[in-house]
Amino acid sequence: MPLQAPNILIVDDDTENGKYLQDCFTTDNCQATWFKDSKQALQDFRKGAYHVGILDLKMPRMNGVELLQRMRERDEDIGFIILTGYPSVETALTSLKKGAYDYVKKPFKIDELKKVVTRLLEEKGFFLSAEAMINQYIGQRIKDFRVQKRLTVTKLAHKAGLSKSLISQLENGKNSASLSTLSKVARCLSIHVSDLVQDL
Repeated sequence: MPLQAPNILIVDDDTENGKYLQDCFTTDNCQATWFKDSKQALQDFRKGAYHVGILDLKMPRMNGVELLQRMRERDEDIGFIILTGYPSVETALTSLKKGAYDYVKKPFKIDELKKVVTRLLEEKGFFLSAEAMINQYIGQRIKDFRVQKRLTVTKLAHKAGLSKSLISQLENGKNSASLSTLSKVARCLSIHVSDLVQDL
């Protein structure tokens, strides 16, 4: 799990929208930087590390897809989201073919856009909520202890009287475990529940 806070690059020649997105995505867990000019954004991109790029499609000097291509040449890992007020099947397909993670129509609902960004960051290993971070940490601890004891997921599930699916979900941080479930798992691993939450 990355320890650094994710950095989001926003490029939109609409000042009102650009500032709005920067405010929305700048939080205690995230840093967002907005550029009005695509060329300036590209220059800054060469200096810093960004994890997500939110790019407007229609911009002067360089459109969002061209900017995506130039940035992708320097960083293959960054995830891009294209915004457009002029949606079409052609631009959507072009954006996705060039490596955009998603294509979002304007006007958008900020909550929906945040879900897309959160999903993208989570796929890159960032967990923006405290609950998700805790689930991921506990899941990794369960997996580490299970591997040390040379148990498969199936064997641990059988010993604990739990489903294999639940154990897998816990280890992958996809589910919150009840105290009762953690107690069963800990007992089968010959450890204490406190060992699973140590250093949290």
